[in-house]
Amino acid sequence: MAEMLTVVARIRATKGNGDALAALLAEQAGVVRNAEPGCLAYRVHRSTRDPELFLFYETYVDDAAFELHCKAPYLAAYRQRRESEGLAAGPADVEDFRPLTD
Repeated sequence: MAEMLTVVARIRATKGNGDALAALLAEQAGVVRNAEPGCLAYRVHRSTRDPELFLFYETYVDDAAFELHCKAPYLAAYRQRRESEGLAAGPADVEDFRPLTD
């Protein structure tokens, strides 16, 4: 369990692009879940108060699984599309965590 890694990230859509970013994020989540057996959870959430704010919750079996995720060509394509379409108001704010309990 100590090797597991959980990643929490927040990203904000540019004004008026919440729905477009939501669609792209949902698409990306499906790709990750289908392509990465080392990814135990990959969930995207949308704020109930601020429809342009999104939160990712990702759990990987270990650092190697997360590194695989980070180097995946579809992740690079997602980021490029997000930037080229002007969907995000900046980079994601990412924080990594290790579990303290089961």
